[in-house]
Amino acid sequence: MKIIRARVIPIRLALAEPIATSRGEIRIREGALIELVSESGTRGWGEALPLPGFGLETAEEAVVALEAIGRALVAEEFAGVDTALDCADETAPTAKAARAAADVALHDLAAREAGVALAALFESSPLRQVTLNALVRGTSPAELAASARAAVRRGHRTLKLKLLGGDLDRDVARVAAVRGAIGYGPHLRLDANEAWEEDRALAAVARLDAFSIEFLEQPIAADDLGALARVRAASPIAIAADEAVRDPASAARILVEGAADVLILKPAALGGLRAARRIAEEAERAGVDALVTSFLDSSLGIAAALQLAASLPRATHAAGLATAPLLAEDLATPLAIVDGSMALPETAGLGLRPDPEALERCTHGRTREVRQ
Repeated sequence: MKIIRARVIPIRLALAEPIATSRGEIRIREGALIELVSESGTRGWGEALPLPGFGLETAEEAVVALEAIGRALVAEEFAGVDTALDCADETAPTAKAARAAADVALHDLAAREAGVALAALFESSPLRQVTLNALVRGTSPAELAASARAAVRRGHRTLKLKLLGGDLDRDVARVAAVRGAIGYGPHLRLDANEAWEEDRALAAVARLDAFSIEFLEQPIAADDLGALARVRAASPIAIAADEAVRDPASAARILVEGAADVLILKPAALGGLRAARRIAEEAERAGVDALVTSFLDSSLGIAAALQLAASLPRATHAAGLATAPLLAEDLATPLAIVDGSMALPETAGLGLRPDPEALERCTHGRTREVRQ
């Protein structure tokens, strides 16, 4: 594999409406794309859109790191994707979002050159359809109930609700509204985003258990695995680690501590597809479930996460990839969701490329280019 050109394009994507979390509202996704071109003329794309809370670099730092990675990759001859990824990781060891973008671009390029779906680089018989959860949106209980009913009508059998933290009565009322709207057939999972201290988390799971919860994501701060393990041991609700899953080493510590029943894998926050796949394999050996979610990505990032999810045929939970409608601006036409599932694209690689006009609208800053 030889890369002859790299482009780094700063981008900004507006959300359709603010997303409320226990850390506050998210309104904008900002970062960069990287395009890698091989000597055969094949192109691979990846994106870096860091968010707070996952130990990631800033958007500006991601741009700088991607330019450094581009300079390290261009004109070098690599034996394959892994050696090129090793080079990228060594060039930007602390910039996980940038490394994830380079990882996806390299896998996209390699899969396109091989004429196969990206998932086939990891799994010879990937899933053709991936079941998805839907994010319940709204501020008031009535809005949440309406959003939940609409998701079920679209065919989703798993819903996800973000908790706000602080007032537990308020969060219980939100969960009750959703469960009341959909009944007890569909799965309902909750995301606390590190909202509570240990005692508060234990009080929360005791009250939320009445609503038949599939699992609760990250009730405790990511850096307190001891507390997370104690909550998991006492909780009647399965506990998922999300922000605590930062790299293969942190995932290994979670497994050793017995701190989670489920690992949430966001390849865009883990340094890429290779790292996320390794974590999934380690979790499977430990008897712990793993599921893939997007990271409020554009449709390019969602396509990358879909390819990873399709390479995990033994996954038992719905993936969290139904997030394209949250964006007011996107870089490509979103992959269709039919009856709560997303099909693996028929075309090679990611199955998507940026739309030139959309990319022009979303570019936010000076494009950097490295040539052989």
